Amino acid sequence: MSSRLDVQLIVKVAQMYHLDGLKQEEISKEIGISRSLISMILTEAKERGIVEISVRDPFLNDDELSRALASHYPKVTFTVIPTSSRDPTVRRKLVAQRAADILARSLHGGEVLGLAWGRTCLELVNAFRPVDEKLNLSVVPLTGGSSQTAPYFQINELVRVLAERGGGTPYFIHAPALVADRKERDLYVNGSAMRPIRQRWKKMDVLVTSIGALGGDHPDRESYLGENEAQRHVRERDTAGDISARYFDHRGRFIQDDFYDRVVGVPVEDLRAAKSAVCMASGVEKADAIAGALKTGVPKHLIMDESTARAALELMQVQKD
Repeated sequence: MSSRLDVQLIVKVAQMYHLDGLKQEEISKEIGISRSLISMILTEAKERGIVEISVRDPFLNDDELSRALASHYPKVTFTVIPTSSRDPTVRRKLVAQRAADILARSLHGGEVLGLAWGRTCLELVNAFRPVDEKLNLSVVPLTGGSSQTAPYFQINELVRVLAERGGGTPYFIHAPALVADRKERDLYVNGSAMRPIRQRWKKMDVLVTSIGALGGDHPDRESYLGENEAQRHVRERDTAGDISARYFDHRGRFIQDDFYDRVVGVPVEDLRAAKSAVCMASGVEKADAIAGALKTGVPKHLIMDESTARAALELMQVQKD
């Protein structure tokens, strides 16, 4: 295989297999050559150095990228997962699994832990394996419940599972996350059933949440707001994203408007007062939200995948200039 055509064929087959994710049988049918020849071509691609295989351990940290991020926010611990995966589900799982490991190793017992809902938080709960199964945690939800049926919206169930795995006590909010007005919210929040939750919000040792984004096609944009409301927030309030249904603008200021007053959830001052905050973000489209979230002062430890971290860093550098 020394001709130019042969080299082009090797490159084409290698791209189809390694980049496009096609199986050898699929490549064989598409190109019109035997499967055994496809296998030989892939071997040849490695031997010629056209394809270089490397294993990137997601439980390592990209120290260089983490230091670059910390140069902008020295009080925040950054963990960057080295992965080149383009699959958003895979990246989200890697971030959540790493965050679950970090959380498990940081807990000593007796902590009050606040938990948010969302896809990434669900993955964290599923991956959480405590070092000590009798941690005696107090696990509290950061918002009320949702009428949506997806598992990642079932906040009380997420709280129950995490508390069970940590040998702790779950606390539940039997109220919707979003109500009609402030008067209705006050009825829920000031009721006796919420007193244990409100007391624990004020003394959280650690809160666990993802960073939500608005705009584009990102699924988080409709977690709490309808599409029209999300667009209005972006247009009128310069909204960048949210931390547990508490929206903030690009300057890191929490937006305390009529929507804020309708949320049955943790107050901003309690988010900021938490001793530690394990925050997760995956998806380059979250760069704006990540930059805004860091300015709020809430994140103490931020876990991201490599491509997300690079996008956030590039934005920080542009904003600094």
